[in-house]
Amino acid sequence: MYKQLITVCCLCLWAACQRTDNPQETEVDLNETEAEIAYSGFAESVEYVTLNLTDSLPVGGVERLYFDSGRIFVEDSGNGGILIFDGESGRLIKRMETRGEGPEEIRLTGAFCLNPYKRQLCVFDKGDMKIKTYDYEGNFLAATPTEHFFLDMACLEGESMTCFYPIYASHEQPEGVWSADLSGHRIRQIDSHVTEDCRFHYFPMIYNRGGDCTYYYDRNWDELSAVTADSLRLLYSFHIRQAIPLSVKGKRDLSPQDLDERAIVHHFACSEHFILMSFHTFHQSDMGRKDFTWMLLDRRTGQKTVSKCLKNDLTDTGDKTETHSLFYKDNRTWVRVDDSADDTIRLEILHLR
Repeated sequence: MYKQLITVCCLCLWAACQRTDNPQETEVDLNETEAEIAYSGFAESVEYVTLNLTDSLPVGGVERLYFDSGRIFVEDSGNGGILIFDGESGRLIKRMETRGEGPEEIRLTGAFCLNPYKRQLCVFDKGDMKIKTYDYEGNFLAATPTEHFFLDMACLEGESMTCFYPIYASHEQPEGVWSADLSGHRIRQIDSHVTEDCRFHYFPMIYNRGGDCTYYYDRNWDELSAVTADSLRLLYSFHIRQAIPLSVKGKRDLSPQDLDERAIVHHFACSEHFILMSFHTFHQSDMGRKDFTWMLLDRRTGQKTVSKCLKNDLTDTGDKTETHSLFYKDNRTWVRVDDSADDTIRLEILHLR
């Protein structure tokens, strides 16, 4: 009887840690565009917050953006440094530079997330394969070696880290999505939907962290999932007419010919009622061209709107943020960023309907 009980418990645990496949199939044609996607279609109001770079050093761009406990955390896409701002005043509290060789410094940022349970900032330093933790003032706390490489991470419970590596690893290390304690041990596989064709290295990884769950987009399969510390639930499977075929993504060196007129999800943000995504389309004749298309999906009705134009029709001044980056603050708030100035970062806060 005892052995049978153990067997049942193991089967239940195994089932809880597997993907749940019942996604909504969504067709997307980026050529079927409308004149605009208006903010009023998904947002109630807009406000602006200015972050001041008081140390006179410019930011190359905003790679990641997190909010917690009155702090705003920014990863600089130019040099990989992390900036900590006071959320109310916009004052720069600390700039954490990278490429330092000291035990408390960061050699090369591989991933960056918050641990809101302990009010800590976590950095995967791929330069020395350690997860380094700091408090919300930027003071060093600890460095923990990790034996496995990953592309991104999220802290979804107090004593473990969820790691993302949706790329074929020849069984040399965990792949897909897994959870481990903060020392990198006791691996618990959450999802292993990785085949030998999944070799697509496209940075950065993209997910929205909301409470004890993340909305995670897998670019290999164009799937959007809800991930917790021990489960993955597949929500949407997108069939993008202009998508890069998986067979092409698996090539070691993609050529301009391989990518010509093909598109990939650039950023996305999810809420209870809406999903907003930006797509980057490549052109063989000009690979540096920034050709972006937006798609708004109403999750309640399934209605899609595709457009080249995302228009702010909620403010009298018609303030326009020229960016195709989109960040998630919480289930009712999205953020767009104007990082074109040298001495400020301007956040456009969208309060959702």
